[in-house]
Amino acid sequence: MTFLLLAAGILASGGFAWFITSHDAAFWNQSADRQLRLLATTGDLAHLGKARNAITHSLAAESASTNRAGLILRARAALAAHRFEEARCDAGRVRALVPGNSLALRYLGDAWFNLGDYNEAAQVWNELLAVEKSSLVTEPRLAQLDLIFGRDESARQRLEAGLKAARRLTPPAPEIVAWFCVQVGELAFKSGDWDTAGTHYDAALAAQPDYYSALDHQAELRGAQGRYSEAVELYTRLIRRCPRPEFMQARGDLHAFAGQPDAARRWHKMAREAYLASVDQGEIVYFHHLAGFFAASVEEPQQAVEWARRDFALRHGITACDALAWALHKAGHLAEARAMSERALATGTRDPHLLYHAAMIRMAAGDIAGGAALTQQALEANPRYFGFHVHR
Repeated sequence: MTFLLLAAGILASGGFAWFITSHDAAFWNQSADRQLRLLATTGDLAHLGKARNAITHSLAAESASTNRAGLILRARAALAAHRFEEARCDAGRVRALVPGNSLALRYLGDAWFNLGDYNEAAQVWNELLAVEKSSLVTEPRLAQLDLIFGRDESARQRLEAGLKAARRLTPPAPEIVAWFCVQVGELAFKSGDWDTAGTHYDAALAAQPDYYSALDHQAELRGAQGRYSEAVELYTRLIRRCPRPEFMQARGDLHAFAGQPDAARRWHKMAREAYLASVDQGEIVYFHHLAGFFAASVEEPQQAVEWARRDFALRHGITACDALAWALHKAGHLAEARAMSERALATGTRDPHLLYHAAMIRMAAGDIAGGAALTQQALEANPRYFGFHVHR
């Protein structure tokens, strides 16, 4: 599940930066906040670079010891860049300076969650709950924990409650409504309830036309429904607005699923080039995607293992465990794959993607009965699992 930075904000263009003096940390903080808001709504990673640049200016103008807003912003930007340990350090520093600070607790919990330390995340978010009570801030975070521990119905109820609350906001906040709609829709899609998923994706786009995440999920749904021309049209629209490599990969996967290998190879080639260009620029945000890309889209298993290990070095959550397990399975390292797969399921998650991978790994290792049982669990979680779906 993607995560909305509900308290985000925006960076002014560099065109008038020369007017700003060295004492304007507040300006740079506002600029960074603006860019992070734009990142959340557009998906354009250029905003992340601008935000990080503004934060650097802010912390140069006023030291971190007094510039707590700058530290919080740096934690937010680090989360978006998948630099989770850096986010943990900055958010933890603010929490130590100001115990009970809501923003510090939000992002410290987010960091622990993404690092795969779910008990630490739960402890911090329960502390946040005592400060903010049930809210738009706490409910989606607790829903994420519910999903990790297999409490899917509780997660759905939390997200639906958040959506109702978002719709009551004054003044209206369509970007928050759209985000909640996508999250509720994604849960429905993953359970095989395509009608409910479609209703929520439509509602997201009604609230915020051209919202990149809603377009992405709606294209996935159309592909699963076999409405390939509509899915292609949606991906074309999405990639035109936000040319991220994971969307190119998804379009390539769609063409492969539809039996169009030439188009699949073309889009997978573009995705590969864009992924590796990001890595060449020093970014780490796509390590997880690269593991899935080489394990499932183009099937280069040794490359998949390399990227999965690099991803796992950054975080140890269940999706990182699953990505490494699947890459190891594809490369023929069955004993290590099974151990990692069992680690991915240890929390009790009911994610059909992880269950199916575990099933295939067990069967490959000779445990036919165990694999069959896990396959049945995957189908119970999502009877339509074998339709088209995006590797997120």
